Amino acid sequence: MAATDTGDLLQRLVEQTVYTPVRQGSAVAETVARLGRAIGMGLLRPGDRLPPESRLAEALGISPVTLRSALTILRGAGLMETQRGRSGGTFVSTGAAAAHRPGEGLLPTEAELRDLVDYRVVVEGGAASLAAERATSEQVGYLERLASEMEETQDFDAWSERDTLFHLIVADASGSQRLVSQVAEIRAEVYRIAGLGSVPPGAAELADREHREILGAIAAREPDRAREAMTRHVETTRALWLGLGRAKGER
Repeated sequence: MAATDTGDLLQRLVEQTVYTPVRQGSAVAETVARLGRAIGMGLLRPGDRLPPESRLAEALGISPVTLRSALTILRGAGLMETQRGRSGGTFVSTGAAAAHRPGEGLLPTEAELRDLVDYRVVVEGGAASLAAERATSEQVGYLERLASEMEETQDFDAWSERDTLFHLIVADASGSQRLVSQVAEIRAEVYRIAGLGSVPPGAAELADREHREILGAIAAREPDRAREAMTRHVETTRALWLGLGRAKGER
């Protein structure tokens, strides 16, 4: 798949999941959290330039003053940098992804984890089913590329970025903006939870095999099989999370 096709898919994902109106809490805090999560998950990457401030503030539904306050915080954290001149602007800093890690906190309770997984089964299972009916050749090609890159990398941070993109591209392939938004919220929570415990050896390899099953069903245009493969994948995550919770409780 051409690099321009990949760039177009990524740009659409960013516009659908990052550059959308801020709706709750402190506008400054939510903007900082939104952009920080996007960097941590690999949606915004080192060197990426943000839209001009006036356009970004409009997309986020906040005032330019609020946006500038949020960008000041992000620059202070080493996640953003501003360059002057004709080709200047606000850019994601080199090494920003490594600098941004999920904060300390408690894992959700077992009941909360089960509820989240049930929600994922419905949302992501449905997205996979629709993707099997509607995915373009470009989207299938990008999923193939992501699956291969995950299989080849030994770096968990790099693997995790591609894992997030895989799930978001599946959602995008469903053709539903609402599903893309819901999966983006789910991935932010998955990212936070994954940062609270060590990932057991072999977990990534198992996920790689499950990603291949999901991809195979989508490429074969088999909606029921795609839903079932995604459901099995999410259920595997349930077991992983419950294991992390018990391990932390034993410390």
